[in-house]
Amino acid sequence: MTNALTDSKVHRQNILNNPFAISEIQKATQLQVVHFEGRAWILNEQVADFFAVDPRTIERLLEQNGDELGKNGYAVIRGKRMPGFKLAISESGVTDIDVGNKTPVLGIFDFRAFLNISLRSTDKSETL
Repeated sequence: MTNALTDSKVHRQNILNNPFAISEIQKATQLQVVHFEGRAWILNEQVADFFAVDPRTIERLLEQNGDELGKNGYAVIRGKRMPGFKLAISESGVTDIDVGNKTPVLGIFDFRAFLNISLRSTDKSETL
């Protein structure tokens, strides 16, 4: 028996397009988020910590599924947006995020992308 969420992009998108599901995931995870540009964001390292995997595992999943994750809320902060994001981190009161002053690039997930990476990671070849 196949799992429709790993085999079908359409089935994954149906879940990801459900605002109620996204809201419930956000409540259930209780992750500390950074509010930036009107959205709640989670850093790659937080995603790795949540799933208890090495950050390189998240990076590998991003390499394999970058297009789908990008369309569903994964973003890379760099350049002129970086100071604003660092300020948002300090203002959010999130204590477990340490972004160095010289960090040039950060990968971030909104909750839709966070749910997307968890759905993608259920594939046997992409297990977290």
